[in-house]
Amino acid sequence: MSAQPLVSVRVATYNQEKYVGQCLEGVLMQRTDFAFEVVVGEDCSTDRTREIVLAYAEKHPDKIRVLPSEKNLGSQGNSFRIQQACRGKYHAMLEGDDYWIDPLKLQKQVDFMEAHPDVTMCFHNAFVLHEGVFGARLFFTSNMPEILTFEEVCWFNTPTASNMARSDVLASLPSWRLNILSGDVLFRLWCAHHGKVGYLNEIMAVHRRHPGGLTERVGWTSEKWVSQAVWLYQQFDQETGYVHTDLMQRLIEKRRNNLRFRQWGWFHFLIHPGKFVSWLKEFVLAVVRRACT
Repeated sequence: MSAQPLVSVRVATYNQEKYVGQCLEGVLMQRTDFAFEVVVGEDCSTDRTREIVLAYAEKHPDKIRVLPSEKNLGSQGNSFRIQQACRGKYHAMLEGDDYWIDPLKLQKQVDFMEAHPDVTMCFHNAFVLHEGVFGARLFFTSNMPEILTFEEVCWFNTPTASNMARSDVLASLPSWRLNILSGDVLFRLWCAHHGKVGYLNEIMAVHRRHPGGLTERVGWTSEKWVSQAVWLYQQFDQETGYVHTDLMQRLIEKRRNNLRFRQWGWFHFLIHPGKFVSWLKEFVLAVVRRACT
């Protein structure tokens, strides 16, 4: 294994034999003036994913370590063991079905983080590629400031493949993280609570959407996902001493309104006009936030 890495690239993969090779090629093409390692958490796949990642590790033993599992741990269990195995000051996140397209991505993010020691996390723009659909779209279509506040970070998602964060902040994540479906929301809130969040206005990754992905399998607006999100916001509020209670309640109401609208359509707002007013207020605030960036 190489010298002490400044960055640990965390690759979580499960049943992604069609994609994981392209994912690792995007990592291996990175050009940096620092050492980095690649830690692959292979979560007991039933296809050829393990065979593929082990072949890459054998070919690049100075860069890649594979953590095989003899049973499926799930998204958060796999993520946790990858984190524990990482040695870098910074962690760069990557799912096995996404990939990087800029060979200087890691260098640019590290330069930014080193220049801004109060920034706990930074992210960048990406293409969204829907499998079976010609062409791609941008993840972020509006401009954003280089440094974002906690509240600004709460109202949007970030491409996992764009995220880089400080390892000491991630090490302080609460143990109940293992009980959630997807760690992206908690990851973002936790980092924003402990410091500033930075944005690089460059397209440096591709986020792939396909039927086998977690989002498609569970669904952002499904009852199960919304219930999980509400529980997460409540736990986070308690964990951080209730300093974000008002904002967490607004996020909870937004999630619940999204679910009600999915189930009832506009009829829900006809019988609950107050909910429509609340939804409209949040919509206007979102438009104002975008206009100011």
